Amino acid sequence: MNATPRRWPDLVFYRLALVAAVLVFHRRVVFDPDFIFPWDFRAVHVPLATLISDSFRRGEFPLWDPYTYCGIPIFANIQAALFYPPVLVATGLGAIFGDHLLPKFLAISVVLQVAFAGLCAFELMRKLDVRPAAAWIGASVYELGCFFAAQPEHMGAMQSAAWLPLIWLCVLQLRTFKRRWLAILALALAMTVFAGLPQVAVAAFSSAICLAILLALCRVSNWRVTAFALLASLAALLLAAVQFLPTAELTSNSVAKYRSEWLGSGGGIPPGALLSLVVPNYWNVFDLSTFHGPTDLTFLYLYSSLLGLALALGSILMSPIFWKPGRWARVFAALFAIFTVAMLGDQTAIGRAALRALPAQLRIGVHPEFLFCVFSLSLAILAGLGAERLLRSSRLQIAAGIVIVCDLILVSSGRPMNQSSTILDPGITHDSADGNPEVLARLREITGHPISAHAPPYRYDASPGVSFLWSNSGPVMGIPTANGCDPLAPERTIDARLAFASGPRWGTCYQVENPRSPVLSLMNVRALLSVTDLDGPGLRLAAQSGGYKIYENTAVLERFFFVKRVRVVETLAEAAANVQSADFHPSEDAVVEAPGENFAASSAPATVRVVSYAPSAIRLETVASAPSFLVATESYYPGWEATIDGIPTRVYPTDAAFRGVSIPAGTHIVDFRFVPKTLYRSAAVSAIALAVLLACCL
Repeated sequence: MNATPRRWPDLVFYRLALVAAVLVFHRRVVFDPDFIFPWDFRAVHVPLATLISDSFRRGEFPLWDPYTYCGIPIFANIQAALFYPPVLVATGLGAIFGDHLLPKFLAISVVLQVAFAGLCAFELMRKLDVRPAAAWIGASVYELGCFFAAQPEHMGAMQSAAWLPLIWLCVLQLRTFKRRWLAILALALAMTVFAGLPQVAVAAFSSAICLAILLALCRVSNWRVTAFALLASLAALLLAAVQFLPTAELTSNSVAKYRSEWLGSGGGIPPGALLSLVVPNYWNVFDLSTFHGPTDLTFLYLYSSLLGLALALGSILMSPIFWKPGRWARVFAALFAIFTVAMLGDQTAIGRAALRALPAQLRIGVHPEFLFCVFSLSLAILAGLGAERLLRSSRLQIAAGIVIVCDLILVSSGRPMNQSSTILDPGITHDSADGNPEVLARLREITGHPISAHAPPYRYDASPGVSFLWSNSGPVMGIPTANGCDPLAPERTIDARLAFASGPRWGTCYQVENPRSPVLSLMNVRALLSVTDLDGPGLRLAAQSGGYKIYENTAVLERFFFVKRVRVVETLAEAAANVQSADFHPSEDAVVEAPGENFAASSAPATVRVVSYAPSAIRLETVASAPSFLVATESYYPGWEATIDGIPTRVYPTDAAFRGVSIPAGTHIVDFRFVPKTLYRSAAVSAIALAVLLACCL
């Protein structure tokens, strides 16, 4: 059936209805200051955005995060979404109006993107020759349905999935080639990379190519569309090079490269999650105290309304009985089936075989559960097609749409996976820690908060039993930590932390199990948070409040110091073994990865003073009566350069995780500066790709 002619008042009404429904669904997060998105949104995304916002406020471009893992490149951490326009707007507003409003700005930005997804889904449905009311049904099922209802904690997932309908619309438009649609497709695919979660970007790229292939197989289009989709994918990667290449470099220097060791063949959504299509609270996801699911509850909620599901199944199952199946039903039923199996991952024999066939380097980037967004959009499109086929009257379609929207808002809105009360769960903010301002005030006092232009504060850390929320909250509190909780955790930092913690090399967050380890002092940790009694050399109980015990490490080493001896090793593995050994004394010995080199180290008097300190630039003044070796307990990472009195000198990987410089006798000025050449080169690639794309469209 051909779509009825466009009547702009009707189309405006449906579009406004889509935006209004999203605002009603997320009404508390948008309009109530006491509600925000839960879990990772607060523990991961808000700290990263806070660091970006604070950098903008100082007039700096955020390059280096000095608060986490003893330092990590913020621009290379794809979860920060530094180059994603909506995040730039939200963090810019935070810089202007204050970081206390930043979480709300971020949340509103995400909600508006969900509305954008609904509007694009509406246009996609219209391209499939359905009436406006049926298009509204399909778009409503997507924007209010399972993926966007379950995933708000994963800001990057929400942002990436918002581009999926536009991507599919572009693929359909390319059936009759137009350069502007090829350019829009490339740009939309690039946005899924910038949005902050590469696993959903993988879903976007793969679904676009799969859709193009299905169009050809079902004879809706020819194979040129597949070639166009592949060309757009390549252009998108070039456009996103400024994010993609630095993240690849960070991955090669992080524990993420060992992901295949702990994920087996790849993971996936348990098949039992499909029960929630009919019984939304099957796993008790609405009440965390009774939740009994086999995995993360955000992947156990697939509810997209009973009527929406019935319409989707009707478009697939009833067509062969009563009439020839529509061409679009064939295409999207096939897409739905493919990605339903794919999102189950290694939970099925087909998924296990497919994942095991992938090279390890590709498998570490695949999280089948995030293909869930393709499942959601395919289901929504089938619901719209079913409404067009099964509900012959526009009035029936409008009535069905109202039922679906009310059902999804009443059932899915305001649940633990899409909103959190800051009253019931205060979390960590600039003013308080878990609702206890005394703990935060004491931590700041012990560490010497804040970071100043003349000296950095000491770091803090935590022992087992303390929430991992503390591991990522340094940027929010303004206090650096030696820990973190990120899948891109620097390999070197984790190797050093294994000196006082147990676990495999792919771990991302290790609490301090052995507070007696001298490596704790090496990491400049002066404040140690615990829920139990601790004992160790130099540790003294400084405060107790809110169930926490705060220990001060009086044996802490300064951030920059000289050593008496240097042990030369060849590899990181050797360095890590030395640092983790019982005979390692970091105040006297430095373990340096410099095969074949000799270093002068001396017990003669030597001092170092911090002249100025900034995240990406550090200036020191050293005074030594003999050639000496300087240890800087700042993360070693490609791009850090050093000069002595303006003359370049080599920065050596030291004590597995840190930097070292050989200093001649006398008084000298030592400068450390972060010059990330990978960023600059990749930015040039993105700029050239954008220029070529624009030129092709003119």
